[in-house]
Amino acid sequence: MKGPDSVIPDYTIRESARAKHVRFRVTVADGLVVVIPKGFDRSLVPKLLEGKRAWLARALQHIQHHRQAMRVADKPPMTIKLPTLDQVWRLDWIQTDKQTITLVETHPFELQICGPINNTQAWQSALRQWLVAQAREALVPWTNALSCELGIPIKRVVVRCQKTRWGSYSSKGTVSLNAQLLFVPRRLTRYVLIHELCHAVHLNHSARFWQLVERWEPEARTLRSELRKAGEHVPGWLRPAGQPSAGADRESV
Repeated sequence: MKGPDSVIPDYTIRESARAKHVRFRVTVADGLVVVIPKGFDRSLVPKLLEGKRAWLARALQHIQHHRQAMRVADKPPMTIKLPTLDQVWRLDWIQTDKQTITLVETHPFELQICGPINNTQAWQSALRQWLVAQAREALVPWTNALSCELGIPIKRVVVRCQKTRWGSYSSKGTVSLNAQLLFVPRRLTRYVLIHELCHAVHLNHSARFWQLVERWEPEARTLRSELRKAGEHVPGWLRPAGQPSAGADRESV
């Protein structure tokens, strides 16, 4: 549908039987999507969008950044910066007739990638696996150390390359972390670890939960705000076209 003016972009309305409120979502693949509850008066959507101008401007700018990143996502990166670890890796690409990609650490912080490097999907998959391995090596012991420091026991730590969440905590005592955290400043990663550990005490976002988070991280509110934009640090080659980074732009009313 056409937006009410040049400030509001074209948008798609999707009706959901499960939705209880109107939700707005902006993604690289779909643009602006308005999800409405079943039976909601569609004529009210333009007025709701008017009240979301500021959020829309930020979200669209965020998506534009990712679209620009995707245009260069097919090109093998020459360096990989991991701010959480204070590391910069140099990559050496060698095209061979092998069917699979191999990664070898030839020197400290230097990777040699050999194989069908003209196969974008193959080298992206190999780099994702490498990233997850790096993240597990760093984040698992760090989380366990913080668990002891805060006196909050957990059962295990899992690291994956997740689509939209930086981290989560399950009632079974598992902290799940996103390998993409290595691309954000270390202070933000530490905040995510503390946030998820505090869920072991309060499995919700109640006032008591936030009080506990701020007890261990006084700058929690500022860091939480920074984290909403931290997806911009994640390189485009890490995710398939159209897939949002962690912290994708969403809003609801």
